[in-house]
Amino acid sequence: MTKFLFVQKIKSVFPCKRFVKDNSALAMMEFALLLPLLLTLGLGGFEVARFALLMQKLDRITATFSDLIAREESLSVAELDNLFDATNFLAAPFDFNANGMIVVTSVEGRDGQAPLVIGQRSQGNITGGVSQVGIDGGSATLPAVFTSAGGQTLEEDEGLIITEIFFDYQPYIAGEGSFLGMNLFSGSLIYQDSFFRPRLSDRITFD
Repeated sequence: MTKFLFVQKIKSVFPCKRFVKDNSALAMMEFALLLPLLLTLGLGGFEVARFALLMQKLDRITATFSDLIAREESLSVAELDNLFDATNFLAAPFDFNANGMIVVTSVEGRDGQAPLVIGQRSQGNITGGVSQVGIDGGSATLPAVFTSAGGQTLEEDEGLIITEIFFDYQPYIAGEGSFLGMNLFSGSLIYQDSFFRPRLSDRITFD
């Protein structure tokens, strides 16, 4: 009898079986375990959508610039500056003035030689933002798609307008200067370009 009372007393002090069967806070525990995964999926989805939106805007800016310039025979400094000033509006809500750089280059073909850069204007200055086409007055480097069967990149006096964009992309969630105040992910330099033929003349000049 004494042994039975002792066992009952032990069970009342350590109600392990009752604790194991208690599931009143099970939903809260499951939510706490899944919360990091849910946050990762939610914030990651937001960052992917933000990056896709940025790529669409940069692609639109390069195509719009090349297309507008290709409609002219020559452009003044003021006309080019007006186009450059529009980049921040086209890139909104991204701050292109602070994180972007745009380079517009006019190229003409030379018989038996590499194409010549006959005009180049740019706005912005970011690390790594160097034109892949070339510098003003130098030979132009163009993709292989512009090379004809005879090996000529552009025909004599044939013009081409190239717009290049560089953008210093920083993740919004945990990148440099993010709203979380953490710098867990490094940024990347995004590069976009577009090529248009002049519409009204063989080549286009800049003041």
